[in-house]
Amino acid sequence: MSSARRLYRLNLAVGALGALVVIVALGGALSKVSLAPPGVEELLAACGRLLPADSLPLVAAILGLASLGVIILARGARSAFFQARAQVRVRAGLRKATEVELAGTSIWLIQSSRPQAFCAGLLRPRVFLSAAAHDRLSETELRAVVAHERHHASRRDPLRLLAARTLADALFFLPALRRLERRYAELAELAADEAALRSAGSSALASALVKLGSSDHPEATVALAPERVDHICGAPTRWRLDAPTFLLSLLAVAAIAGVAVTAGVAGAGVRVEALAVVGQSCMLLMLAAPIAALGAALWRRARSDVGPGR
Repeated sequence: MSSARRLYRLNLAVGALGALVVIVALGGALSKVSLAPPGVEELLAACGRLLPADSLPLVAAILGLASLGVIILARGARSAFFQARAQVRVRAGLRKATEVELAGTSIWLIQSSRPQAFCAGLLRPRVFLSAAAHDRLSETELRAVVAHERHHASRRDPLRLLAARTLADALFFLPALRRLERRYAELAELAADEAALRSAGSSALASALVKLGSSDHPEATVALAPERVDHICGAPTRWRLDAPTFLLSLLAVAAIAGVAVTAGVAGAGVRVEALAVVGQSCMLLMLAAPIAALGAALWRRARSDVGPGR
C-alpha cells in the first residue's frame, strides 16, 4: 500500500527534522557547558549567590537545552531497549516451534490452543502460526493468513514499528509523531491485508479474520478492527493528519531552534560552570528549608483547629 510507505517516510522526515534540531541545539549547548570542578573558593562564592553571575535566562536556556537533549537520548534508548527485549523474549519463548512449509512459505508452527498468526523478529522476521489456527482454518484461509504475515516479514514491519515508536517516545514534544506512528501501524495491517486479498480473495481473508478474532486474545481486537473490515469490503482508506497537532509539532521545533540560536548568539564566549550552578542550589535550599518548615507548621495548626463538628 503506497499510503503506508508515504506515511512511514513522513514519519521519518518529521522525526529526522526534530532530531536534527535537537542534535544541533544539544551540540551548541554542550559546547558552552563546562563540567570541570570549580575551586573551593569559587564553589563557596557560588553557594553564597542566589542567582548566577551570568544572565539567568541565558544560563537557563543553555542548561535547559542540554537537559532536553539528555532526556531525549535517555527516552529513546529506553524505548528501543524495552521493545527489543520484548522481541527477544517472544523469540525465546518460541524456540520449540517447528518449521513447516505452507502456501509456499516457511512458517513456524507453535503449540497453542488459541488461534494465532503473527510475525516476530527484527532483523530476520519469521511467520508464526499456532496449531489451533492451523487446524481451524481452511486451506484458502491459511493461504490468506500466511500471505498477510509474509508481507509483514518482507517489509520488516516489526523493525519499522520499533523505529517509529522509538522516535515518538524520544521526541515526546512532537505530538504528530505519535499520531503518525499509530496510523502507520494501522496502514501496515491494511497493506498486509491487500497482499492476502491478492493471494486468496476477500472471502477467505474475511472468514480467517472472524476465526482469529473469536479468540479472547488482545490481538483479536486488532483482527476485527472496523477499518480492516471496511477495507476488505472495498471501502477507500480515509485519514488526515490533524492540522493543529502537526502545527503544534512544528511550533515546538521552531521554539527549540529559536532558543538554540538565541543562546548561541547571546552566549558567544560564555561558559556555564555546571557544578558551580549546582553549588548555588545550597542557597536555594537554605531559603526553601525555613519556608517549608513554616508551611508545614501552619498546615498542622490548621488541621488541629478543624475538629469534629466544625
